[in-house]
Amino acid sequence: MQLNKKQLQSASGAILSAYILNHYLEETKHLGLFKQTVKKNVTRTINDLTIIEQFYFDEVYNIDDKDLGGTLIDNNLVFLQEFLKFDFNDFSKIQEIFVAYQKDPNRLSRISDKILIENGAKKIWEQQQE
Repeated sequence: MQLNKKQLQSASGAILSAYILNHYLEETKHLGLFKQTVKKNVTRTINDLTIIEQFYFDEVYNIDDKDLGGTLIDNNLVFLQEFLKFDFNDFSKIQEIFVAYQKDPNRLSRISDKILIENGAKKIWEQQQE
């Protein structure tokens, strides 16, 4: 099966979304929030999400000649693993940062580069200024 770039990005997004949802459902399933039918459905959903993560993650590598899908997933999975370490309440500030990036990507990139370099990151290439 050959997917185009848009389809591959959608499949990768679905896999990553399953990863996020699975993370939060696993964290909350034993809190007593879910009762009876919902609890049963959550357990079934977790099982389905795990299958999506495991099976389709591997399938993206198999259907992608240029390794685009695998690279997309790998890069985003590393980001998501770091992202999910935050408390859910911290998402508000992270959302603000996303909005700030949309408003002025060059400025926010320069600020983040400065912070990362000050904390030991190495500069790999010079970003072209527009």
